[in-house]
Amino acid sequence: MKPTLTIIIAVICSVLITGLFAKNQTGNNSKQTAFDRIMSTNTIRCGYYVFPPVTYRDPNTNKLSGMSVDMMNEIADRSGLKIEWVEEVNFSNWTEGLKNNRFDVACTPMWPEIALARVVTFSTPMFYAGLHPLIRANDTKLLKASYDDFNKPNVRIITQDSNGIDVLTRANFPNSTINSVPPTMDGPTILLEIVNNKADMILLDKNAEYMYNKNNPNTFKLRDDLPPIKLQSFAFAFNINEYNLKNFIDTAVESLIYNGTMERLVKKWEPAPKTFLLTSEPHRK
Repeated sequence: MKPTLTIIIAVICSVLITGLFAKNQTGNNSKQTAFDRIMSTNTIRCGYYVFPPVTYRDPNTNKLSGMSVDMMNEIADRSGLKIEWVEEVNFSNWTEGLKNNRFDVACTPMWPEIALARVVTFSTPMFYAGLHPLIRANDTKLLKASYDDFNKPNVRIITQDSNGIDVLTRANFPNSTINSVPPTMDGPTILLEIVNNKADMILLDKNAEYMYNKNNPNTFKLRDDLPPIKLQSFAFAFNINEYNLKNFIDTAVESLIYNGTMERLVKKWEPAPKTFLLTSEPHRK
């Protein structure tokens, strides 16, 4: 009897263990992706940051508008989906928002960078902008400087942690004096460091120059007479494992580019002509 009882107990334990393993495997495999949830609810949950003209927020109503809002609405309309703008983010927390499933897509364009590609994945680029030195408009020395002149210890360059301009600045100007500010500091506050003569330069685009000078005329000058340090792409971002969602948004972005919608939206919202560079205009050729 003892051997028989032992065999029975062993078989029962084996069945229990196998069942538990199978349950765990099923649970892991059945974990819902953001894409699955979007398809089942017909809703894309968006994280966003406020930065005109990409995204505006009305201070009285909190209503959002801008280029990225129009782009997401176009995607939603053409695919039968809805958009929920669920969380405002900054450069210090947006990757965690995607990782922890607080939202499905970073719906305001981010700057794809090699380091960021370790933790998130990016869509097909929507448009580009040239990154150049942005300096005080009355800085007569740097107004005539070459890139070699910028790369000297007496030139103070400001960057921002967790922002692509930090890596870009250090790679191109290793001999300059570089000061990096926290990722929670907003754009206008960073630029005040240059206005107040605590720094001389930052790498930014034409939109940054225009937006600051709009309310503070003749404060900054973008050295776009020099070749761009980088042609910076703008793209949506997702959790690194969301392959189906990336494929869906890539297809949507390409459709907006090739049917002329992207050009229309960029021209509608850009503050001045050629602030942003279109990826392609095949419908015009």
